[in-house]
Amino acid sequence: MDIDETMNTQSSELIDSQMETEEPSVLEFSQSLIGTPKAIKAGELQTLLKALHEQLKDLDQNVDKDSLKTVTQELIHKQIMKSPNKTVKALAACCIADIIRLHAPNCPYTLNELKNIFKFFVDQLSYFGKNTPDFPYHFYLLENLQSVKTFLLLSEIDNAEDVVFPMVAEFFDVTAKATLPRNVELCMTDVLIQIIEDVNILGQEMTELILEQFDRFDKGSKNPAYLMTLDICYACAGSLQRRVCQYFSDILLSVSSTSSDQSDDLDEVKKAHHLMRKVNTVTPDLLLNAMPLLQEEMKVDHMSIRQLATETLGEMFAEESSNVAEKYPNIWKTWLGRRNDKAQSLRVKWLEACVDIYKHHPESVPELIECFKEKFTDPDDKVRATACKIMRDIGIENDSASMDKDLVELVGARAKDKKNVVRVEAMATIGTIYNNCYQRIMANDRVVIEKVGWIPDLVLSCLYLGDLSVQANIESILQKYIFPENDNDAERTERLVVVVDSLKEKQRIAFLALLQKQKLFNENMLTYVEMCENHMDNNDVSEHDATKADEFMKYLAARFADKARTFNALRSFLSRENDKDIKLLRNAIDLNRTYKQVYAAMNKLLANLNDDQSAIVDIFQSILYRACPLILNKSNIAHLLKMTKTGKGRRANATTQRSIVAQKILSDMSTVYPSMYANNLKDIISEIMSDNDSTADEGLQLLAEISKASVGEMKFQNNLVERLTAYVSDGSVEQATHAATALAAMDNAELVLAEAVADWSDDFYLNSPALLNRLASFAQIALYTPSLIHPHIASLIQFVEEDLLNAKTKEINNPNDEWSSYEELPEQSRQKLTAVRLLVNYLTACKDLTEPEEFVVGKIFAILWKLMDITCESAITDKTNAAEASHLRLGATQSIVKLTEFTRYTSELTVPKFEKLSVALQDSCYYVRQEFAETLMKGLQSGQIHSRYYTLLFICAHEPELSLLRQVKSFVQKRLSVMEVKQGESSVVDSSLVRLIHLLAHHPDFTEAVDDLNDFGLYFRFFISCVATPDNVSYLYHIVQQIKISKDMVDESLSKNSYVLSDLACLLIKTKCNDASWPLNAFGGRVSLQSRLYHTLPAGVVQAETIKKNYLPKEFLTKFEEERKHKSGEKRSRSNVSVGNKKVKV
Repeated sequence: MDIDETMNTQSSELIDSQMETEEPSVLEFSQSLIGTPKAIKAGELQTLLKALHEQLKDLDQNVDKDSLKTVTQELIHKQIMKSPNKTVKALAACCIADIIRLHAPNCPYTLNELKNIFKFFVDQLSYFGKNTPDFPYHFYLLENLQSVKTFLLLSEIDNAEDVVFPMVAEFFDVTAKATLPRNVELCMTDVLIQIIEDVNILGQEMTELILEQFDRFDKGSKNPAYLMTLDICYACAGSLQRRVCQYFSDILLSVSSTSSDQSDDLDEVKKAHHLMRKVNTVTPDLLLNAMPLLQEEMKVDHMSIRQLATETLGEMFAEESSNVAEKYPNIWKTWLGRRNDKAQSLRVKWLEACVDIYKHHPESVPELIECFKEKFTDPDDKVRATACKIMRDIGIENDSASMDKDLVELVGARAKDKKNVVRVEAMATIGTIYNNCYQRIMANDRVVIEKVGWIPDLVLSCLYLGDLSVQANIESILQKYIFPENDNDAERTERLVVVVDSLKEKQRIAFLALLQKQKLFNENMLTYVEMCENHMDNNDVSEHDATKADEFMKYLAARFADKARTFNALRSFLSRENDKDIKLLRNAIDLNRTYKQVYAAMNKLLANLNDDQSAIVDIFQSILYRACPLILNKSNIAHLLKMTKTGKGRRANATTQRSIVAQKILSDMSTVYPSMYANNLKDIISEIMSDNDSTADEGLQLLAEISKASVGEMKFQNNLVERLTAYVSDGSVEQATHAATALAAMDNAELVLAEAVADWSDDFYLNSPALLNRLASFAQIALYTPSLIHPHIASLIQFVEEDLLNAKTKEINNPNDEWSSYEELPEQSRQKLTAVRLLVNYLTACKDLTEPEEFVVGKIFAILWKLMDITCESAITDKTNAAEASHLRLGATQSIVKLTEFTRYTSELTVPKFEKLSVALQDSCYYVRQEFAETLMKGLQSGQIHSRYYTLLFICAHEPELSLLRQVKSFVQKRLSVMEVKQGESSVVDSSLVRLIHLLAHHPDFTEAVDDLNDFGLYFRFFISCVATPDNVSYLYHIVQQIKISKDMVDESLSKNSYVLSDLACLLIKTKCNDASWPLNAFGGRVSLQSRLYHTLPAGVVQAETIKKNYLPKEFLTKFEEERKHKSGEKRSRSNVSVGNKKVKV
């Protein structure tokens, strides 16, 4: 073959730049390399080849080609190329490489010969990495082929990849062992680049081999095979792109185009995606043509494929050095659209993928934020929870300037989500944000305060949801993020003040309520600790004691959402009988321990539990967060007292404001945890004895609260008693109240104050300038030392009833408003209200005493019942203060409810009088209705008032203020949700329907007129909407039916009213069952009605007639059915319109 004809295309690349035009050199090698008839011995042949090699490597291309002819052909003789001697072959390969070099740009071999030569070269190059003395020859060969670019000749050979692939594979394998010199690795890399880039040899196997290296090694690996792969990809990106795309296309499209869920197919796709991610991290250009494949995958019906593509692209976009989003804007847009994918799991994965994108690519943040905002209202709770969680992960608070307040507020809104999993994540996120921003808030950074300073307020507002799981979550967030662990008492106290200062009034009330609940739970846990200690000491626990212990633990567990787990945790700890841990629990909840001591005991206890009872650790953490004095601790007091003095005497600024807040916290602490002040009593008394009025006022308030908690125990020195007495005599109303409280609650108050009380009682006349002070002081003395009031009670009652309450308080406003705050009332109105409080406090204090005589009790109750009849209408007519009338009505009603809960006074609440209390819930003044409803709800929730008062709440059915109506309904429903009602039994709320019917039967507005019955039906509709469920509706229907076979025990002549209302209630219950598709089955249990309300009629004809007869007027029934048909027709019409207009989402 004429080499000029076949190799001209390669001439430009094979020309030696050092070729000279001098006289050609000649190969001076005359020996033959081929033996005849036998081959030359290996040793001798080696010598010859070495000599030849030494000459050839020194020759340049200006050699006489004729002098090369003999060796050119002899070197490819089978005696040499198939010699068993490795050194012979290695030398021969070097010589052949030089022959090709010297003949460039022509080739002295035919294509077939050349193909065999390259196979021969490949075979020799496979010895790298093996322990052989021929390494220098192998390296010479490699370097020669690389520098001369001999592999370009492969372009003329058929199936060249088959020839060269073993060498490529060997190169990767041997370099992976990391045993070769760096120059060898570089030569190999260059050879492979030549093969791919210049010769265009890049088949499927070669592509897979290159991509395989990304699977073998991770980003950052120093392995030579990985580094060689990277060099090849960087140098040959253009050549590789199409092949790489084809590789991934074959895998991805074959699966994504089907709906197959076979694990083998999916595993292959997952591997391909994993590989794409790894390639993208180092050589993203390689995926130029493959990226659209991922875009298409995000659109397929196969959910697993869509999710995989979304995750893969998310990881690619998130790469710190990535510009994928910028480079492929359409793919980015498609990826953003996956946030609304129909698959919930994919939406979750999309959100999780956003975290690193947000962190690494600020240019994408605005788009992401808008997408996040949508996800907080996603229909799936897991998506909403994840949206909240990733806000914590991305650290949106790190840059306060760019922090999106709307985004933080949206997270905050999820703290009131209907699903607990969302609430937990939302609160953890906003808690984390607040904690991370606190130092900037502390530094008074207005931007940060405006954007996140409201977070504690929001957290505490969630208490109004009334959900047990929410309360536990709030307590956890407060301890972890709002008031995190900090041994520095001064810093912790300052943080407490900053947080409380940020609260609105409603949330400050909630915060105080939470602390009061924690104090009560703390007391319960002390009882539990004593129970644990007794259990350890008693080896033989009686069945009665075991049952009692179980009941108490159930009572504690009922305060948590997961009652069963909490009960089991408490019982498990009790059974553990570990005296060290019981002692740790006692120390952790001890109010007289410092913050450090409490935290140390708590953490040690949790660590001990984690060692052998890890299953109860999270439950006990919730228990301890509630029981341990951590938010308020005795360690705070000294620093709070210091802060109250710091801001005084200065102009209004942040320090002054914090001083005011510190004083409020001290006041709250004295109410909730008065025992914590034991070590600070000396300082408080010093403040009272000082001449600084404001300081003395604060001290008086604290001393009063401490005294309340230790009635009859405090012993005061004479100078303090004198100072307190002076405050009662000559101080302001507030000073007199606090001073009287401290004096009345001290040890030996009866002897010390007897003379002073007698002197003060002389001021009880209408024009006395000290009347309000005396009434306020006596109200406190009556509560804490009623024996001092006994001698004066008759004259006090006479003065209040005949003089004070009969005094006309002129209207001061025009118009004469029905309500104003207590502070805005005229002094005479405040005197009346304080006088009523005095009488009520006296009865409260005497509830367990023999005094006063019954006529005194009756007289005071008569005053209260009479006050309920004072109306705003009569006040306006008489031109007296209408707001005073409202306050008196409200105060009297609340006082009656309170007093009649005491055993001594229960007889004062007859059935008619109980029903009269309902009038307050239909008062003309909204504030009276609202305040009384609040009183009932608080009392029912805390268990301080009888369950009979649930009945009164349903009188709110006609409440014109929707907010109050919703509040009452929400309260009833939440109370029902936490009541434990055994199977087949009814709740106290269910049974209140009987009281409601009796109350309405005696209502002065009741008639059998159609319109009146419609009005009264609203009470039952409201009751049913609050109480009725598929589980209790049969019981409700049954007890209402029972009324029809009974007679009214209060007024038998009104029995028919009850029958009418019974039929009305039954009709509405059946209507509800029909509308809601509830079954109305016969109730199988036995029911007895309250004997004070109804008595069952004798069995017989009368009973049969009443139960059979429908007492509802025919006119009412006709109108009721017409309205039902009309509403049913309207409903069907709306339904048809809705179906006609319904849009189908494709």
